[in-house]
Parts: sequence; C-alpha cells; structure tokens
Amino acid sequence: MNFTDKKNEFFNRLGESCYMVLATTHNDYPLASTMTCLVFDDAIWMQTDKKFPKYDQIMANSQVALCKGPVQVEGKAVLCGHPLDKENEKFAQLLKKHHPESFEMYAGVETEVVIKVVPEKAIDWLYEKGDSRIYHLDFVNEKVEVQIYKNSK
Repeated sequence: MNFTDKKNEFFNRLGESCYMVLATTHNDYPLASTMTCLVFDDAIWMQTDKKFPKYDQIMANSQVALCKGPVQVEGKAVLCGHPLDKENEKFAQLLKKHHPESFEMYAGVETEVVIKVVPEKAIDWLYEKGDSRIYHLDFVNEKVEVQIYKNSK
C-alpha cells in the first residue's frame, strides 16, 4: 500500500475542519480538551489562549495526541504565533470560513496562539468487507501497515 495515497486519504477523511480531542501532559498531569481543528498542509491546526493550562503543558512537553472517533494521532505540537500574524493567513481564512463565530470571538485576542500538530503516527480504524481494518500510519518513516481485526463471533 502506498503511504502517500493512504496519508492523503487519511487527511481527506478528517476533512478541512473538524473537532478533535487534544491530549497534553506534563509532570504526570494529563489534560484533554475538545478543539476546533483545521486540516491543511499535512498537519492539524488549532488555536488556544496562552492563559490556559494546555498551553503551559505544550511549552513543557510538545508531544501530544489527538482523537476523533476511530482516529488517533500522535505528534509534535509547534507554536506558530498569533492567529492574525501574516504567516498564519491560511489558518485565519479557514477559521473564518468554517467557524466565523470563533474567528470573531477569539482571533483578535492578544494572548491567542496557533498550534500546529505535525503527525508522527496515526491509527485509523475502518470497517471494510465485514472486517475491522486498522491502518497504522508512520509519518516519520512514511510507512503504512494494515492489521485486520476480527472479533470473536
């Protein structure tokens, strides 16, 4: 199976905009937050306020996880400046398109920051041909493996 094709299919299935649960941790203190996400340039993007604990946790430990239904992603969070900075123009445009209320309420807040999650691994469960197929995507080594999972029936 071709990694590039599966990777593109994976991002297309997430869609250009979705909600995902972001998991962060530092000093054995985990947090999980539902986030408004944008998907483009082979990454998952979101914003938060620097005043929130998840920001502090990302500053201390950039390894994060995301979850949406049967999709699990592990990756590195990169802080990318304010949502209205020139380098975040695509983010701001997509946020305004898909979530105009969030754009209006938060994009202009001085302490907001854009977070880009660069996937390292992903697990994508798909139900095909009467079986559960678990796709393991390794973004670092550009590999994909398929595991067929059959229940006990």
